[in-house]
Amino acid sequence: MQNLKKLLHLLDERIELWLLTVFYLYFVIIVVVEVTMRYVFNSSTIIGEETARHAFIWLSWIAASYVVKKRIYIRITLIEEKISASMKYYISIFYNILFIIFCILTFWYVLPIMQAQAQYGTLARATQYPMYIPYLAVPVGYAMMLFRVIQNMVLDYGNFQKGLAPGETISDAKRETFM
Repeated sequence: MQNLKKLLHLLDERIELWLLTVFYLYFVIIVVVEVTMRYVFNSSTIIGEETARHAFIWLSWIAASYVVKKRIYIRITLIEEKISASMKYYISIFYNILFIIFCILTFWYVLPIMQAQAQYGTLARATQYPMYIPYLAVPVGYAMMLFRVIQNMVLDYGNFQKGLAPGETISDAKRETFM
């Protein structure tokens, strides 16, 4: 049981990083090979360009989940810096609920596109694999972001119980008192 907890913790902490590394390495290697082939050998493959594009799509949506998990997205903090920790919590809940609604709506509207891709058997031009594979990056990315937002809300609730602001750690709170 302890090993399972360690594995789940490791996956929680690193799954996006591992996937990002795999897709980024693939993307970079393919692009370097394609550029080399194009400018040195005057030829290139369509497969490399197509799979690199699809890897980049997956990379982008997985990165969006990582950004949500780490809370490193662009936001305006002018108001947040001037209000109490409890008010920050309520504002964070409001924003998170809006984001959850956005994720669910996007997921809902992407599903028919995915179903059409699978139903009609649309294939990628060069590789001939089903086009729902690259399109699957969008609902998977939004599902991962939805999970991370809910996870952040649970962590924020724990922080609220301790009197901390959303996303704040005890060491952050101690550092602010000494400044």
